[in-house]
Amino acid sequence: MSFPLMLTRSKSLFTIVVLAGISISCGSKEGGGAAPPSSAPPSPLPPGISQNLTRDSAKPSYNFDSLGTIRYPAVQKSNEISAATANVITGWALNQTEKGTAGGVDVVIDQVPYNAHYGSARTDVADHFKCPDCTNSGFQLNLAPGQLTKGPHTVSIRVISSDKKSYGEGPPVQFTVN
Repeated sequence: MSFPLMLTRSKSLFTIVVLAGISISCGSKEGGGAAPPSSAPPSPLPPGISQNLTRDSAKPSYNFDSLGTIRYPAVQKSNEISAATANVITGWALNQTEKGTAGGVDVVIDQVPYNAHYGSARTDVADHFKCPDCTNSGFQLNLAPGQLTKGPHTVSIRVISSDKKSYGEGPPVQFTVN
């Protein structure tokens, strides 16, 4: 085999390998590429635990840290989040009558309570209140893309008493889903 013929075959082989790589990475019409976007509705939010409890008139002890990318939404003039992305509602809450953690937290969206995950480590809260028993006071509610309809909504935080017989609720915060 002569050198020019070998060079031509090497270039041809290189071209075939490169084209095969592009074809594999881009997918094919037979479904070998990326999966189509999911059209399944998001899982329902966990139902709240406060709907059958007594509302306490005492002001709850909590902080509403974030609504999606918005820090401290309760003090913002305008709150807008995207319907197309996941959004997380976070904060911390303490039992309002005893110095310690609460019995749980419900995040109320459009007057419907949803149970937030409660008990995340918040050493900043424990340090601030000089209360080691307040460490696991963080809460979080995950909203999947499409979980909320586009348009105006309200959200408030319910702090469940440690005996789980009552709750205190903060003021509603307005927000818009775009």
